[in-house]
Amino acid sequence: MSSSTHRFVQGYLRRRRSMALPATAIALSVALLVPSSAAAERLEVADRRGDYWHDHRVDGGTPSQSQPEWGNPDIRRTAYRHWRNRVSVRIKVAHQIRRHGGYWRVEIRMRTNEGLRRTATWFKPDDSPPSTTWSGSKSCAIDGRIDFDRNAFIVDVPRRCLSGPTRVAFKSATRWTPTSDDAPYLDVSGQSGYRLTEWSAPVKRA
Repeated sequence: MSSSTHRFVQGYLRRRRSMALPATAIALSVALLVPSSAAAERLEVADRRGDYWHDHRVDGGTPSQSQPEWGNPDIRRTAYRHWRNRVSVRIKVAHQIRRHGGYWRVEIRMRTNEGLRRTATWFKPDDSPPSTTWSGSKSCAIDGRIDFDRNAFIVDVPRRCLSGPTRVAFKSATRWTPTSDDAPYLDVSGQSGYRLTEWSAPVKRA
């Protein structure tokens, strides 16, 4: 190989290597922008302490802020998540649920970017298996469970039950009844009142 040919080949190889580096960097940047299938958009809502209500509306009365003789139904924090296949609500309460007893009811209201509104309810008596209800025209396989280690309730709703929205806003609340004949204690996530009046910010799909 002549010296001129050798110089030409070496210059060509250097140009190819210099072009490969930006291409690699671009590919890496694109990969970092693509969301992981395990990721979810998350909105966390803090809750004031001691802002629960003894809800006497079931007896025709007005809710009052009073403490139960035992237990603590206070919500501390709520996390709304929008996964690829489901939306999830996690409500952390102050007291150790394992020792709480009584009757728990978790209500989740949802509003999609297309205006669809649905309500999922998960109910757990102290001495019976949990049950769920759904407000839509079709049935929906709601998954509700308790994380005893973190004192939290978790309710999952498949996105197909909401017609696959891109954004969902939420309202949520817990109701705890110490005994079957008592008025429940109500706490609304992120609000100091006893009515579910304000929607959360919309949570985008991951």
